[in-house]
Amino acid sequence: MKRNRLIGTFLTKLLGAVIVLGLSFAFIPTAHAEEARINITANPTELTDAGSVTFTFEIANYNADYPMTDVAITYNSTVYNILHGAQIPPSGSARDITLTLNVSQNQLGKPITFLLTWTRNGEPMRQEAQYTIAQADNPIITVTRTADKTNAKPGEKVTITYTLKNTTKFDMTGITLIDENISDMPIFEEETLRASRTTAYDFTYTMGDESVTSTPLVTYMVNGRTKTFSSLDPLELTMVLIKLDLRVQAGTPTSNGVTFTIDLINTGTQAISNILITDERINPVNETPFNLEPGESRSLSYVVLPLMTEPLRGVQFKLSGTDPFAQAYDLAPEDIYEVYPYVDESQISVTVRAETITPWTRETGTVSARIVIINHSSVELTSVKVTETTLGLLAEYDILPVGETSFDRDLKLGSPRNLSITVKGHDPTGTNRVLGSYEMPIAYGTETAPEATATPVPVGGGNFSIFSGISDGISKILIILGVLMVLSLIILVVLTAMERARAPRRYLGDEFDDFSQEPYAQRRAQPVYHDAPDSDEISYTKRMFAVRDVEPFVPEQEPMRLPAPQVKPTEQPHVVFSPPPRQPQPPRADELAQRLVETARTRYTEEQQNNAAYRPVSDAVKPYTPHPQQKAQAAAPRVFDYKKQPKTQPAQKQPVTRVKTSGRHDADDEE
Repeated sequence: MKRNRLIGTFLTKLLGAVIVLGLSFAFIPTAHAEEARINITANPTELTDAGSVTFTFEIANYNADYPMTDVAITYNSTVYNILHGAQIPPSGSARDITLTLNVSQNQLGKPITFLLTWTRNGEPMRQEAQYTIAQADNPIITVTRTADKTNAKPGEKVTITYTLKNTTKFDMTGITLIDENISDMPIFEEETLRASRTTAYDFTYTMGDESVTSTPLVTYMVNGRTKTFSSLDPLELTMVLIKLDLRVQAGTPTSNGVTFTIDLINTGTQAISNILITDERINPVNETPFNLEPGESRSLSYVVLPLMTEPLRGVQFKLSGTDPFAQAYDLAPEDIYEVYPYVDESQISVTVRAETITPWTRETGTVSARIVIINHSSVELTSVKVTETTLGLLAEYDILPVGETSFDRDLKLGSPRNLSITVKGHDPTGTNRVLGSYEMPIAYGTETAPEATATPVPVGGGNFSIFSGISDGISKILIILGVLMVLSLIILVVLTAMERARAPRRYLGDEFDDFSQEPYAQRRAQPVYHDAPDSDEISYTKRMFAVRDVEPFVPEQEPMRLPAPQVKPTEQPHVVFSPPPRQPQPPRADELAQRLVETARTRYTEEQQNNAAYRPVSDAVKPYTPHPQQKAQAAAPRVFDYKKQPKTQPAQKQPVTRVKTSGRHDADDEE
């Protein structure tokens, strides 16, 4: 009974607690599961690292009685007023609500919580929604390249194909591919590759003189960031140069044969194997084949022993081998080496001399010579030719017999010179040898011209000499022309000196000056005249005065003077006035010419002695004072100091000689 009472009391308290708990949940402001719904979408849905994501929200109001007001979304403690004061009506919805939010690296791959808050009938309400941004793989572009051939010769074309793949979900822009060893310019640039797309590009490369390695570098942009891609395996384009350099050097013939030295160098970029060298008779130079890597070399020795039965043998070598591509490699130089049987030098002995039969003369220009060849050889010499350096072939013999062989030739020469005579022939082995030579001097013939020195032969056997083509007659003409030019120059100098000596002179003050002299040149000595005038000078002066015979010469009239002023007897000095002197009669033309010549000669003679001023001929001569009323006459012209004068022409102005009463004569003035 007591036990049942306790159970009933416990149940009663438990029921009361459940009722209180239910009533408390009833008054909590939480949205009913059917009050609102939130749908969230994102772009992009995955990121490789932190970045921006655009979220789109759709909110539905399931309450049919009250609208949703003051709607907001809270993200990372930041409240976004998404409706800007608008309401969601009962049983209505709001779509295309977007927010661009930054998502950190830690949030990738985890649920991101959004808190939606609003007010319903004055009561605050809230509801949570979540969305997860996936962690994406790193969006890397994939680049591959292939070549139609990796081995090419210099100048050969190689096509390289670059393939780009975008296996991600993101577009790639600004794609630029650079391959520095292949091209100085970008292969392509600023290209776009969409998500999950593939593109290819062909580039033609011309092989140069060496191998190259393709190492492309790709830059592109994805999700707003610039990325690079360079993790490509190297692609080597090998320049294929299969080349062996074969050099052959023949030794000196001996009794044991001729030794050939063969040098072989691999100057290419590829190894050559199974190398074998043979002569023209397929005799092997090397018994065992060998290989040569690039840059390696090998030297071989090979002896050729010709037989006396074969006078000449043409030795030629040929090489064969295999290149790295299993192709045959052959090398056959075109050089042929002549090998003769061995002949001892002591078995061949030939001497040559020449004699003058008729000497060279200027009239004929020909010398007659006798050439003597003595063969002391113990073997037969064939195809013998006698030549001169300038004249060429003089004689030819199929076989040169043992002993003396001579012949005469007339040799046409422009001028005497030395003749260089050479004898060549073949020995029994077929070797062409120089058997002998001789220098024959040629001089002038004694009966026509003096002995002269022979003209040396130009170096190198040429037939050109500077003066060899000029004859003696032309030389003499040139000498005469040279002498005439020298004499003409001497005569020209003498005539110039005489002309300067006869140049006219002029007065400068009280001295004579020569027109032909420089201003500061030293004056030459003047000739001294005798006192007696020359008849030619008097005659010339008369002819000059003949032009003015109507008006006789009258010396310059002294200017008129005014009478002295009247003064008092006490102040006037004692002066005795004398009448003016009587004016003499004008002299005749003969007397005037005689006087002028004597005056000029006296003046010139005194200037030579002491450079003194002009003086009259004697003290007895007095200046002539004309009558004051008489008209002044024109003065006589000046007299020159040389005899032969040009014929004067009438002039408007005549030279005047003024004579002062003081007895001094100034320099003449020309009016």
